[in-house]
Amino acid sequence: MAEHAKLADVFERFATQQAAGKSPLYEALSHTVARTSELLDLAAGTRPGQPAPNMLFGAVHHLLRGGVQHPLASYFTGHEDLDEARAGTLLTDFCRRHAERIRLIIATRSVQTNEVGRCAVLLPAFAALQQRLDDDRLIRIVDVGASAGLNLLWDRYTYDYGGHRIGLPASDPETVLSCEIKGGTPPLSLDVARFVRPVGIELSPVDITDPEATEWLVSLTWPEQTTRMRTLDRALAQAVRTPPTILAGRAEDHLADVVTETPLDRHLVLVFSWSIYQIFGSPGGRERLVGILAELSRHRPLHEVSIGHFGHTTPRVIMASHDGGVSRSDVVAHCDVYGTWLHWLASADRSNTDGRQNP
Repeated sequence: MAEHAKLADVFERFATQQAAGKSPLYEALSHTVARTSELLDLAAGTRPGQPAPNMLFGAVHHLLRGGVQHPLASYFTGHEDLDEARAGTLLTDFCRRHAERIRLIIATRSVQTNEVGRCAVLLPAFAALQQRLDDDRLIRIVDVGASAGLNLLWDRYTYDYGGHRIGLPASDPETVLSCEIKGGTPPLSLDVARFVRPVGIELSPVDITDPEATEWLVSLTWPEQTTRMRTLDRALAQAVRTPPTILAGRAEDHLADVVTETPLDRHLVLVFSWSIYQIFGSPGGRERLVGILAELSRHRPLHEVSIGHFGHTTPRVIMASHDGGVSRSDVVAHCDVYGTWLHWLASADRSNTDGRQNP
């Protein structure tokens, strides 16, 4: 029962810290799971290292989107006003009826959310990096934990920062990522031509030509977030037309190879967007990553852009450099998990050399 209590706490925290204010449905359903023994038993089948709430609700959403008929569907489609007690009862019934299918999904799949909206946070970071790298050398981006590789296509999207619209040379005018600037003045001007040969690293890349695989990505979005779903659909269509390059396998196995094979006359930028904890574990994942990058930097300078919570309630953007075994990092912004807002810090010159992010 101790395991049940621990998992119940995970769902309660998901309800109050993640779903509250963003998904009334998942907030209500999380409370139901937290107090229902058979649902906790089912959720316990999630693979180690995977977030049980996302997996359980993603599996339910996946089955409903796949055509499984059940009264619960009306809440996922928004066709019925939320009645928390009834929604909880329907979830329990749905999971009881389809327990085996749910078990199979959560035991074999993982959360590989490819949140395209985060590109609206990455673009200012890339612009700031280009300003720091004031030479004319080309820049190569490596997205570590790339999922389907959609964030490698950041130059294919159109950006709207509080009414200030940015179209890049290859932007799709219909795929618009909106981001509110809550503070500071982020750099938004960059020379896209300097960014060449991007590549992703992913343990199990999402096959963008497989409808079942891409449908799972869509199912991981929350029911109320219809704009996210539409943006994801458009980004997937972009990827089908011009597929991103992704190396399949463990990050630890590929990082050294990428460092070695990237020409020395190019800047190498490693990007981690909420992927550090999955790859290097938590807590202490970032410290382990910094150790690896510091060691690799004995062969060549490396640059890093990382987005995540890093032990804080509000996510933050870290820009770091690793050179000759020494690591320096700055927290340059606070942001939203989905990239819907950004607070650029006016002063990002607070550096340290011990591998820890600044508060």
